[in-house]
Amino acid sequence: EVWVTGYHPGGEVQLSRPITLDGYTIRPPKVKLIRADGQKAKFLVTIQEGRNRQVRRMCQAAGMEVARLKRIAEGNLRIGELKTGAWRYLEPEEIERLLQE
Repeated sequence: EVWVTGYHPGGEVQLSRPITLDGYTIRPPKVKLIRADGQKAKFLVTIQEGRNRQVRRMCQAAGMEVARLKRIAEGNLRIGELKTGAWRYLEPEEIERLLQE
């Protein structure tokens, strides 16, 4: 989930295009506009790679600034209610899913 300022109509289309970061063209992310209110918006962004500060740099290239960024999943694992800095052991079925990827 990413909250941005500087949103403009069509900003989600710009975010979903592949861009070049550090000389490497990233695969196009999946972008879904959750809510827009003037120049503020919230998106659900799914990236295929994890380049350094990728989501922030994608937003900057689209003319928007990230106000808040929250990871809600890693691969097929949902983070759920896990608090910042906390950790937990993986369940056996989660390990199995990871091995199948």
